[in-house]
Order: sequence, then C-alpha cells, then structure tokens
Amino acid sequence: MGVERALAAISERALQKGAQAGLEVLPREVMRLTGATSIILYEGKNRISEAGHRVSRPGRGHAPQGFLVRHGRITLAVSPERIGPAERPVLERFARLGSSLLAARQRELDAQARQVRMGRELREQAKALSVRERNRSRASHDLRTPLLVIRGYLDMMRKGMIGEMTPTLERYLERMMSATQDMNTLISQRLAPGNAPEDLRALLGAAFGQPRKPVLSLQCTAAAVPLKAAPAPLALLVRTLARGLEGTGAREVKATIEAREPLKMWRLHLSAPAERPLSKATVKRLEPLVHLLGGTLSIDGGQPLALTLLLPSA
Repeated sequence: MGVERALAAISERALQKGAQAGLEVLPREVMRLTGATSIILYEGKNRISEAGHRVSRPGRGHAPQGFLVRHGRITLAVSPERIGPAERPVLERFARLGSSLLAARQRELDAQARQVRMGRELREQAKALSVRERNRSRASHDLRTPLLVIRGYLDMMRKGMIGEMTPTLERYLERMMSATQDMNTLISQRLAPGNAPEDLRALLGAAFGQPRKPVLSLQCTAAAVPLKAAPAPLALLVRTLARGLEGTGAREVKATIEAREPLKMWRLHLSAPAERPLSKATVKRLEPLVHLLGGTLSIDGGQPLALTLLLPSA
C-alpha cells in the first residue's frame, strides 16, 4: 500500500508542478521505501536527481554505479548493492514511472519551446502589421494630396472663377471630375486594409506534410502563389487533393505551378505513379470545390495519374 501511495504522490506532484518536480522527488520516495542509503536517477549517463549519500562522482558523462534497474532511458542506481529480491519489483515500478515522467518532461519542454516560438512569431507579425499600416497611411496621404489639389482647381473652374465656361470646357470639366472621383475610389479600394491572399505553395506544403501523405516534390519559380479565393474552400480543396492521392497508393507526387498571365490564373499540375485510380467520391468532392473557386479541373487517369487545375490569381 505504501508503494501505491508513493507512486500516487509522485504523479500528483508532477501534475501540479511539472514532470521535473516529480523526477526530483522520486529518489527520495524510493529510498524511504527500500531503506537504501543512496538513490540516483539517470537519463543515460546524465544525473537527473538523487537522494541520500553520493556513491559516484557528480556531473555528466559518468556511468551509473551500484545496483541498477533500467526502463527505457531511465536508470535507477541504488546503494548499497545488497538489495533483496522483494525490492526489485518495487524498483522496477518506480523506474517505469520515471521513464513516463521523463517523456512528459520532454513534452513540456517541447510545448514551452513552441510557446516561445509562437510568441516571437506573433511579435514579428505585429511589428510587420504596424509597418504595413504606417506605409498604407503614408501612401494614402501621398496619393490623395495631389488628387485633392486637382479637384480644388476643378471646383474653381466649375464656379467660374477662371472665366466664362464654354460648352466644350464644361464637357471636359465633367469628364475630369468623373476621372478624379474614379481615382479616389480606386485608391480607397487598393489601400483598404484586408486579408492577405492565400498562398498555394504554403497550403500544399501543409497538406502533404501530414503523416502517411505522399511525398510532395514541388517545382515553382515564383516565391509565392497568391490566389484570389476564400481561405476555407481553398484549404479544403488542397486537403481533398492530398487525401485523394493518398488513397491511390501513390508514394510520391510531382507538382508544377506555372503562371498563366493572359488568363490571370495559376496552373497546378499534379502527377503521381498511382496504384489505383482516383476514387469517384474524391472526384465528386473536387469538382464543385474547383468550380466554387472559379477554376477548372481536368483529370488524366492514365499512368501516371495526372490532375491539372487552373485557379484564379490574386
């Protein structure tokens, strides 16, 4: 019963204060239950925690000494070595718990690293957004200032402040007033804050980078492939392509992206040595998605399997 309580106490401490705290208290509980004079917990040759009197040199790189119980990467070194057979199952249970705590500690460290990385990326994005907003405001001022000057002169002409207006001049004046209004509307549209266009390269990398998906070999000279499409259906289209090609048994997919400037479209060509044809259910899902995005889809069911998509460029 004492072993169960000790294991539960170590686990509870690890839940409350982290896996490292559980690893630090584990040797003390083992020493209390076994009557040993020294317990040292190792990960490989690296000392993690200890309790009692030291029986080996401190630091890293020294092999564990004493009565050893191993589980995975964890080693319990017990001194004195005269441990009875009744204590070995107890030590093995603590070694298994130590191995689980070690894996949990690694997950915690990975999560902390991800959190730090995400915080850094968030700060960088906020800084980039701030710079972009300042540039947008400056561009708006630089473009509208001369436009306001032109409209001021046109208003003076319309009020007759520069002399009598002939019918021909009035027609020119109306056209110039209409042109300045169109320019103002265009400036507002182009400089309005909005979402950045979706990048097809990034979407393909994320979809085919998942486990068990075919390996994607991408050829594209453009640094980015911005698409004029809603994010949700576009992401669904790319995921459906990845799942569909996975279902054909293909291990590798060759992708080529080219710009079709006259059509203002991007051409995505996918080729894969498939063991099976693309399923009808996949084709049934792909076609409406492509049409919803304003593109086209053609499928060649030969060997290799080939899909060609035309998608509108941003």
